[in-house]
Amino acid sequence: MTVLPTDYGALLRELQRRAASMRQPVSGVFELTERCNLSCRMCYVRHDARDTAQRSKELSSAQWLTLAQDAVDNGMVFLLLTGGEVFLRPDFFEIYIPLTRLGLILTIYTNGTLITDGIAQRLAEAAPSLTEITLYGSTAAAYEAVTGCPGSYARACAGIEALLKQGIPFGLKTTITRQNVGELEAMRQMARQWGVPFSGAWLLSRRRDGHSSDVEYCRLSAQDCVNLEATDQVSADEWLETAFRESSVKSDANFYCQAGKTAFVIHSSGAMSPCLTLSQPAARPLASGFRTAWEGVQRFVDEAPPPDSACLACDARRYCPRCPAWSSMETGTLTDAVPYLCEIARLRKARYE
Repeated sequence: MTVLPTDYGALLRELQRRAASMRQPVSGVFELTERCNLSCRMCYVRHDARDTAQRSKELSSAQWLTLAQDAVDNGMVFLLLTGGEVFLRPDFFEIYIPLTRLGLILTIYTNGTLITDGIAQRLAEAAPSLTEITLYGSTAAAYEAVTGCPGSYARACAGIEALLKQGIPFGLKTTITRQNVGELEAMRQMARQWGVPFSGAWLLSRRRDGHSSDVEYCRLSAQDCVNLEATDQVSADEWLETAFRESSVKSDANFYCQAGKTAFVIHSSGAMSPCLTLSQPAARPLASGFRTAWEGVQRFVDEAPPPDSACLACDARRYCPRCPAWSSMETGTLTDAVPYLCEIARLRKARYE
């Protein structure tokens, strides 16, 4: 009998490895809406909260629950609910409460600004395994320079306090931009004071739908990214572990992660893709059935052309986070090198070797 690891991270990787060998869709993401009540300049997906045309495309609660049951029947164990901002949906709990009865390990991503005491109380009745709140600054000035919404910092803090009051497990993370990078340590300190984990991400991509954004104005330089990485030993260690673990399995395959192998996303309109930042191949599980849609996503991943020959030959490849989704958003292809990521990879190699 094979003994499973007891460390959660190692256990999760082993379960994903086994699921991948069977092509079991163990990890799902439901993007309930692409609308958001904030106006973050660098966001890869955001539509205005009042966008009625976008809202009309969103699946109903009944459709989401149909998809959830079909996904569970096909092997889904982990489910992330994300947006946009999930709490913009007035029927959120019509979706969420039935999901809690399916035996899933549930995670919610939110900006926290719409979490009231009442919402926190309802979540506490059947708490998710984890809620992740994105914090954009340690002061109202920095936070709202990112979100573009006066009063949003106070509302986010109130949402965090509401979750704490109800004992709901959550973590804080931040999207680091030029506007808030100076408050990274202060945000980390806020997390310590609240007694919750904290993480940061600073690789900002263009929009998934090809529309313009201010990502170039917001993203850190490649040098700043690598310098920032080096100031956080935990992040650096995690990056190195991931880089060396995945470098051995990349070979010539374009999709080297679990996208389309154990993981899938269903976007707000009902289209299925391998990951959040890809809109292709837009399989339609409600029309074709979940299994047929999942097989279509697998084919898309399996038949994807290999990365550009320059990427395959690059001696900094193991340090590069380029993937088909990044290539798609930055170059319009699934294969081309992304100059911004090339520079980061070369700088990482110089630092870590």
